[in-house]
Amino acid sequence: MIRICSELLANRDAFLTLVQLHLKTTVSRTALGYLWWLLDPLFLMAVYYFIVRIIFEGGGENYHLFLLYGVIPWLFFSRALGQCTRAISANRALIRQIGMPIQTIVAIPIVVQFVFAAVGLLIIMAWSRQAPGFHLLASLPLLVLIGVYSYGLALFLSVCEVHFKDTNEIMGYVLRAGFLLTPILYPTSRVLESGSIPDAAKLLFQANPLAWIISSLRDLILAGSMYGWQPFAGLLVAALLLVQIGLIWSRWQSRKIVKLL
Repeated sequence: MIRICSELLANRDAFLTLVQLHLKTTVSRTALGYLWWLLDPLFLMAVYYFIVRIIFEGGGENYHLFLLYGVIPWLFFSRALGQCTRAISANRALIRQIGMPIQTIVAIPIVVQFVFAAVGLLIIMAWSRQAPGFHLLASLPLLVLIGVYSYGLALFLSVCEVHFKDTNEIMGYVLRAGFLLTPILYPTSRVLESGSIPDAAKLLFQANPLAWIISSLRDLILAGSMYGWQPFAGLLVAALLLVQIGLIWSRWQSRKIVKLL
């Protein structure tokens, strides 16, 4: 863990330049540019609001906000993971010619998507006439937690993608299933209080860190209820452990990866 911090510090100029370049290229590919930061989650919210609230007459009051505060963190996680999975293959020139550590390259999409998610939350809070000050600041640790988990998983997936090119395609299906199995369209209580869902399935549901993160974000912004620091600390320790294992794995594979690129 100390080593990755020193690598980021040593390559900070190149890292920040690549982050800025990634931000610019992400928005310059479309005519609407930065508007997609807002339009994408709004479009998803509108689709699922129509299905759940209008067709099935579910949801409830302020269901559109309930959806948005689930969609934004999910988009952060899924986009970061998708882009990180391809990060090594997409930046082979930087790895082979400049010698930039793969652990640094994998972190770039996560920083970019963190910015998108934070800006998205700020805009939605302002749009819904909520004071963004405390709520936004308190939500940032939750976004950081998503980023740490994404980085830990990405260290494994990006290496696997070099060896097995179908990794990204498989992850697409996994993320689609994950969207439905994460409390984005429904509250966590719907699963935990259900009598038809086995206890083993409920335990697996609770093992999903995004389930707690999204529920905590909604409680924070919509109900003004601050999340507990003990579960946050527990999830953070687990995420850092995942990152540490991922760093060991990626460094062990580094020489093989350079030869395969």
